[in-house]
Amino acid sequence: MRFVPRRPLCATALAPLMLGMGLATPAPAIAQQRIGVSSAVNPEATGIAPSAAPRTLLVGQDIVYNERITTTAEGQTQILFVDQSAMTVGPNSDMVIDVFVYDPAAGTGKLAANLTRGVFRFVGGRLSKQENAVTIHTPTATIGIRGGVMLVNLAGGKLDVIFVYGNGVTVTGLNGVAQTITRPGWQISVSGPGVAPSNPAPSPPGAATALLAQLDGRAGRHGGATTIPTEVTIASSGISQAIQQTSGPTVTSAKPPNANSAVQLAQSQLQLLHGRAPSPPPSSPPGPAPSPPSPPAPVLSSLVQSPIAAAPVLAASPPPPPPPPVSPSLVQTPIAAAPVLAASPPPPPPPPPPPPPPPPPPPPLHVAGIFKSTNGNGTAPGFGGQRPPAQVSFTNGTLANGVLSVSLGRPQRLLRIPLVPGTRSFESSGTVSPLGSVSGTSFLSPDGTFFYANLTPVNFPKEREFVAGGLPVSASALASAPIVAFSVEPDAALQSNIPFIRTNTRGNLPNAYVSPLFVAPQTSAALQSSLVINGQGAHQQSVLVTAISNSATLQSSGAPMINGVVRGTSQLAATSPPVRIGSALSSVVDRNGNSLYGVKSISGFVLDQTQYNTTAPGSGVLTTRVIPSTASEVALTGLPTNYGFTQPVTATSVPAGVGATRTSQTLTGYFGGVMTASPPAQPYTITGTTSLSTDAASNRVAATLISDPLASATGGVKMQFGPASSAFIDDNIYGAAESQTGSAPATVNGKLAQAQLYLLSSGAALPPTSLLPPGSSYCQCQYLQWGYWGGDITTANAGLGNTPRIDRGNINFWTAGHITPAADIDKLAGQGAVGNYTGHLIGSVFNSGAQYVAAGGLNAIYNFGTRMGSLNITNYDGNTFTVSNPMVSGTGKYTFSFSRAITQQGRSIAGAFNGSFYGPMAAETGGNFRFQTTAGPTYLTSGIFAAAKR
Repeated sequence: MRFVPRRPLCATALAPLMLGMGLATPAPAIAQQRIGVSSAVNPEATGIAPSAAPRTLLVGQDIVYNERITTTAEGQTQILFVDQSAMTVGPNSDMVIDVFVYDPAAGTGKLAANLTRGVFRFVGGRLSKQENAVTIHTPTATIGIRGGVMLVNLAGGKLDVIFVYGNGVTVTGLNGVAQTITRPGWQISVSGPGVAPSNPAPSPPGAATALLAQLDGRAGRHGGATTIPTEVTIASSGISQAIQQTSGPTVTSAKPPNANSAVQLAQSQLQLLHGRAPSPPPSSPPGPAPSPPSPPAPVLSSLVQSPIAAAPVLAASPPPPPPPPVSPSLVQTPIAAAPVLAASPPPPPPPPPPPPPPPPPPPPLHVAGIFKSTNGNGTAPGFGGQRPPAQVSFTNGTLANGVLSVSLGRPQRLLRIPLVPGTRSFESSGTVSPLGSVSGTSFLSPDGTFFYANLTPVNFPKEREFVAGGLPVSASALASAPIVAFSVEPDAALQSNIPFIRTNTRGNLPNAYVSPLFVAPQTSAALQSSLVINGQGAHQQSVLVTAISNSATLQSSGAPMINGVVRGTSQLAATSPPVRIGSALSSVVDRNGNSLYGVKSISGFVLDQTQYNTTAPGSGVLTTRVIPSTASEVALTGLPTNYGFTQPVTATSVPAGVGATRTSQTLTGYFGGVMTASPPAQPYTITGTTSLSTDAASNRVAATLISDPLASATGGVKMQFGPASSAFIDDNIYGAAESQTGSAPATVNGKLAQAQLYLLSSGAALPPTSLLPPGSSYCQCQYLQWGYWGGDITTANAGLGNTPRIDRGNINFWTAGHITPAADIDKLAGQGAVGNYTGHLIGSVFNSGAQYVAAGGLNAIYNFGTRMGSLNITNYDGNTFTVSNPMVSGTGKYTFSFSRAITQQGRSIAGAFNGSFYGPMAAETGGNFRFQTTAGPTYLTSGIFAAAKR
């Protein structure tokens, strides 16, 4: 017989076909909205539609809105939705389709499901291509998927989500903490309700295979078919008429579901990720040829091959026996007539025309880029080399038939790896690199304009190689760009979850907040920030690191670039001094002088630690590279540790609300913190005033912190930030490094000082709620902003020869806002108004040799008529106390000075709170504080507070 390739049937035609062939029992009429069809069932699976009795699911039955699907220990089913999505439900599973709205003409709508227990596989259809269109709710977290395939396992209150293929999966815990997977074969786990999702990590070996074993079909099963049809019964079943008569207007405008090919691709991806060759798709056994064949019907000769069944869902049975031969006695011939000639069999049908020749392959795509190697140094120092063979730029790359080929340097060294759209893992077969065959992961943007690959040489597994490049984006496209966002991908050598730092400085601490890289309008500035504070008190570890950059032009090519700095601090242990992190930052340039890739917008680029010379300070015109350029971890004592980083950056969606409010404004306020000095000296508190301005037109920020007098009576410290190295994204997200124009970024007691500093808004690096005591929350202030500052101030130390003095702040704090007008304060005083405020205080602590961050609750009462009030501090580092009777000035500023015993801590403390009112009619209040023990073990702390009227 002639074999016809198997293809999937339209979901709406499947049920009528089954009924017409006697393969399923007609289900009772259901009045609810039809959202899909059960395309395969292995007993026993049950559906419970709203206000209907439970029914055993059969192949071809409609699935309706709000129907609950359950399976037994042996049950499996697959649901094909009308948007071409598919949900495979494993044994002992329970789910409900909460929402399904679909406009096939526009390809828009929404799908929401509630999974209670079990194992599931979701293959995204047209809806999943839309942002936030597919949401999966579970008892422990909410899952969002964009254009891809995922596995979900809900067992014993724990959720595991394995990303298989596509753009990404985001898991948001009940506490609001979200984590996103973009690498196939990685997973996120949530151990229970209210627990934050884990950081993305490779799924354990065999985990995906174990889930697939529960989802794929079992031998001897037929996916729910009660009668196994033959090719002849299918061809004569009238399926084409059934399709035309039963397809409703909702589905006929959409393409038939094609979940099977997506599932096959997903399975292949997982098999490759776990070291197995992908299984070929199952095929149907050939049946005897019918005699004679009738013209083929305009439909398929076999039914849908479900991914549930180990063999085709409906296996072909033997054809019916041929009719018995006609008896000669039944042939009547007239007397005297000539003998009747037996009829000749009809001529065989003409052979099919030869297939047309295949179209010629597309011409190869020519790309430029860069290649990096750890070059025998291992992964610890990262990709630090900047000359061949450690770093080679090229223009001769070609991408053809899914293979990237590059000739690298002289003598010619070849690089050849597989490269197809999306993120893929690949094995070493057929690969070539300067260090031999390689395995690794690759990424190619959907438009084919940017790629990168992380490579591990098979013969040198402790080394790493990296390649990236693409097609350059035009400067004109960048000049009109809105706010855009990018995901900073892990460095193949450093392997840290936090960009730009090594694991030695706690780059893999769990529960880190890692922001996207935000690029301001007109591609004029960029900002990325990461913050993690784990633990309390003497057991705390913390890291804050930020990349602040601005647009620049490479003089030799005229091409646009990213150019800036990395600044940060890391507290490796509470009992050790903080480590400063510093580096230059730039987009890596290929041999054509380009570093940003895309067509009408940027699709990706690579950032490393390279510093450039400029034609003049602040000119934005870059000339030559500074070699060597290194990132540095600088301890308070001893030599710095140098390393390199190489971070690929890929386009992602801008989070909701970012860029909604962008205001040019000037804010005033306060700051506080703790400083540690070298040569070693006793840590000390520092407080003072903050002045901060934002410029929405230039996307810049500038700030000045001026301290109160220090121990020396001759003056204090002045620190200046921006505007040259700064980035303003919106009113909540901005940051700046030390000022790089003018005489010096800092002064100490009136003398010029060098500095490496950072200042960030709290919206740029969200603080962990775990710092707060139960019942407290960070102030949701409208007129006040607050954030972080830290870094080094370096001065000459006459008493120690050439050894400079370094004063270092780890994570310190500032607050600023719009001061309440004096007229409003006077009006409130005339009314005898009383304000009640609720918020938080947060600061740095030095406690008997341990340095850490603490936070607590704040409640304040202030009588504007009597100018009396009180501050109630709740569980700030275990300290709970009340201060009252402030000194008040007519401008709305106040100071609470106090000295008291803290009985629960067994210490006596003294200090002050300084603050102001902010917003119209004193809507909010904020300021700084500092206090310390008056006797006994050293305890000192300083920070800021912010509160809003209840």
